[in-house]
Amino acid sequence: MQLSPPQPVSTSQFCVIGDVTIHPHAKIAPGVILQAAPQSKIVIGASACIGIGAVIQAFDGTITVESNAVLGAGVLVLGKATIGVNACIGDCTTIINTDIVTQQVIPEGSLMGDASRSTIDESPNRSPFDDSLPSTPVNTAWPSSPPPIPNPTPASPPQRQSHVIGRAYVTQMLQVLFARNSSPYP
Repeated sequence: MQLSPPQPVSTSQFCVIGDVTIHPHAKIAPGVILQAAPQSKIVIGASACIGIGAVIQAFDGTITVESNAVLGAGVLVLGKATIGVNACIGDCTTIINTDIVTQQVIPEGSLMGDASRSTIDESPNRSPFDDSLPSTPVNTAWPSSPPPIPNPTPASPPQRQSHVIGRAYVTQMLQVLFARNSSPYP
């Protein structure tokens, strides 16, 4: 069997705007948008694969998709970024001003580099329970007279009700989720 030589990249199925360099062996699916703002650029490396409907918009720098990197369908890359060699980006992932290292795998639907969702940086010496302590001391003195003790009666063991609605379904679900003998791996 003889392989056909690689075909030149045709831009009839996807949109290219601005300073965009595409290696002739890169594969770009229909519906992809590659848009570089002024003073920015996009570089697509050899054998890179960009899935259907992906959007790559460079601004304030360069977005580089290195060789053999795979971007799934609907991936959004914004700002400046480097997608490393053999990296794999799952479908519908958003990457904002973030570099993806060589051979890194990003699960589908991930959000990378969103600064609006940063965590609050607190002092490591501060306990999260400090706010829950009362500012005034609590009176812990015992009352002057103890409460009356009722007459002791013979204790009967508590009756357990064994009827639990949905118990069989929960048991079945746990067996399916945590079955040890049904692993697909040897």
